[in-house]
Amino acid sequence: MAMRHLRPNRGLARRTARKATAPLYRLLHPRKPAFTCPICNYEGPFRNKRGRLHAKCPSCGALERTRLLFAVLSPLLESFSPERKRVLHIAPEAHLDEWLQARFGHYVSGDLQRADVNARLDIQRLAFPDATFDLVVASHVLEYPEDDRKAIAEIRRVLRPDGIAALPVPLMHLRTRDLPTRDPTTRVVHEPGLDYFERMEANFAEVRLHRSDEVDPTHQSFIHAPTDETPPPLIHKPNIRLDIVPICLAGKR
Repeated sequence: MAMRHLRPNRGLARRTARKATAPLYRLLHPRKPAFTCPICNYEGPFRNKRGRLHAKCPSCGALERTRLLFAVLSPLLESFSPERKRVLHIAPEAHLDEWLQARFGHYVSGDLQRADVNARLDIQRLAFPDATFDLVVASHVLEYPEDDRKAIAEIRRVLRPDGIAALPVPLMHLRTRDLPTRDPTTRVVHEPGLDYFERMEANFAEVRLHRSDEVDPTHQSFIHAPTDETPPPLIHKPNIRLDIVPICLAGKR
């Protein structure tokens, strides 16, 4: 049986209202480009968010990074037989958590502070035995723990030898910057660059990188925002950046 968690009523009400008003948003913006959300199957224009164009699905609220993560994970699970396996979902995203719960035979959600999860956990010290899970999903999480290398090692420790981990991080620079203290605004300790995946490669047998331009463009998994500070490898077109989802294969130790 899958472990399930209940969200606060206000969260459920907000999600229900958003889904109900999505058709109206589509009607009021006939000239905006239309996309398809792979998570909830909404078709129509997406909302802007914090200066990013076409960022948010008006029906389920999924952002670019979550749609990309779903698009990468979905075909991987086709031959994964998830109904027989166990997944750990850290800092679970709305709707992605529902999709994973429905697919996996055993689902555990975890977070350090949130109350709407199965387990309170510190990613630097996971309270699970070795080789517990077949899949670990932790999107935009590793930039927060002080010892991110320990967190990556812990994720590998709780994975079975044939397990995989999806560990996207926000790519901010060409090379990673480890901050001396936690940023008071963003709360991050690490600002990942394109070299950040080397930290994953140190723990996993293989790390496969999946980019925004490798999935269905109708899902709109690009970051439409000014790119003046963006490293050239991430630029897709002017003011449009690529994102990357690393899929880490555990392998035998």
